[in-house]
Amino acid sequence: MPRAFDITAATESVNLSASGQGELAFTVSNALRAPVRARATVMMAGQAQREWASVSGGEERDFALDGTQQFTVKLQVPPGTPPGRYTFHLLVTNVANPDEQYADGPTVAFIVPEAAPPQKKPFPWWIVVLAAGVLLIVGAVVAILAGRGGPDVGEPCEGAECGKGLACSGADGGVCLGEDGFKGCKEDAQCLSLRCAEGRCAEAELGRNCGPGDTCPARQKCTTLQGTRTCLRVPEEACSGDGQCSSLYCKDGRCTRDDGKCEGNDECRPPSLCHTNKLCLLPDGQDCTTNGVCISGFCQGGKCQQAPMTCTPPCSRFFSCVAGRCVRFELLPRVNEEIFKAPGRGVILKPRNE
Repeated sequence: MPRAFDITAATESVNLSASGQGELAFTVSNALRAPVRARATVMMAGQAQREWASVSGGEERDFALDGTQQFTVKLQVPPGTPPGRYTFHLLVTNVANPDEQYADGPTVAFIVPEAAPPQKKPFPWWIVVLAAGVLLIVGAVVAILAGRGGPDVGEPCEGAECGKGLACSGADGGVCLGEDGFKGCKEDAQCLSLRCAEGRCAEAELGRNCGPGDTCPARQKCTTLQGTRTCLRVPEEACSGDGQCSSLYCKDGRCTRDDGKCEGNDECRPPSLCHTNKLCLLPDGQDCTTNGVCISGFCQGGKCQQAPMTCTPPCSRFFSCVAGRCVRFELLPRVNEEIFKAPGRGVILKPRNE
């Protein structure tokens, strides 16, 4: 398959500043021979974190026929990041067809420097005169830190609870990110929802495309819907319609489980019922496309129904009649396993000696 995009990097590596900041430019050319809207996603490798990078000017751009765009990746590693060499590359996908039309850019590196040792300064004797004012300032800072209650946004949260309005982005080694409503974000990457609006973390937008290498915001899941991979809400999240949930079923204002399993009929989207095998299946008379979605294990004419137990016309030699179908002897074990697992179903084996 021809490449969808040509990607080059301005340099193979960049040294971050003492504050952990840096940037690197990529040139992306449209090789699809048609106008296209593309998304550039930063793909971190090894111990590097996706939250450390953002694309200046937005991840999505419109490309003209044979058009070229420049994407600048801004890097900001949190304090305490171990010094060393980290790598990443740029993944560019066609928003309309991300699964088939995409390209990976060259691997580039960024160097996190060692923290400079603190320098000793001569004691400022004049500070004695301002001692009272300093004490008041220190008291105010302590009060603010106490109210915050933990690491600030973007700071590591390993072994500590994040401050007010923040949550740890993952397990050990994560960073504190803003929950919905947190005030103080400067960019989308500082919010669990991946959406910072006017300095406040806003609720994650539904329907975001999640093609190869992309991820969904917290409490959303990448779900294939009509051939498109879309970010939808995970089970138990609040919802107002079926189309908001990864299970495609919103019941009593909450998204239901999305693994197709069930403990009772109330967990299945009508008209499905919870079968004895703990799967949501369709009863007789409902529309179907395959045998596997029916309780009876038999779909014919687009409807679930009980399978006939005889074959018309009769099966020829080397075949047996299995629930209305002529099946070769050597395929019987697989047919019995895949189609006729429902309790109480009999299998009629009628070898003929014609």
